[in-house]
Amino acid sequence: MRRVAAMALIIAVLVSAVPSGAQDQSQGTQKQSQAQPSGKKLEALFTAAEMPFTRTEDGRYIAVITVENNESERFYVSLGAMGDDVNNEKLQFISMDFLLGQFPKGATPSTAFIKQMAQWNANLTFGKVIVLGNAVVYTTTTWLARTDADTLGLDAALGHYVSQDLRKEVAPYLKQ
Repeated sequence: MRRVAAMALIIAVLVSAVPSGAQDQSQGTQKQSQAQPSGKKLEALFTAAEMPFTRTEDGRYIAVITVENNESERFYVSLGAMGDDVNNEKLQFISMDFLLGQFPKGATPSTAFIKQMAQWNANLTFGKVIVLGNAVVYTTTTWLARTDADTLGLDAALGHYVSQDLRKEVAPYLKQ
C-alpha cells in the first residue's frame, strides 16, 4: 500500500513538472490560486527553519540547507496537489529535488545505469532517483499540511545526506 501511495506521489510530481505551456488555461489558473496560500505557508516554513530561499518566475523555489561543518547544498522545491481541487490543503505536497549530476548533452542513460537506478530505488526508504532531461535527480515528497519548520529542515538534511552518497555512486555512469 505504501509503494502504491509513493508511486502515485512520484507520478504526480512528474506530471507537475510538465511546462506550463503544455497545460490548459484552466489548470494554469488553478495553480496560480494554489500558489498564493501554499506558497506563503512554504515561505514561512523556510523562514522559520532559517533556510535561505528564492522564488523563481515559474513559482518554484531554490533553497539552501546548511548542515554541520557549515556544509551547504542548494536544492529545488516545488508545490503540487493531488486531485482536482488544488486548494484542498490535505492533498498538497512539497517536492524536494537534489541534483546528482548530468549526462553530457545528447547522451542517453546506459542500460547498466537504468538497472542500477532501479536497484537504488528499490533500496531507498524515502525518495527516488529519476532522470529529467539530462539531469539525474534525487527527489523526495512530503505532505504540506503535515510539515512544520523542524520537519522541513530534517527532510532537507536527509535529502542532502542521501544525495551526497548517491552522487558518488552516480558519478561513474555520467562519464560513460
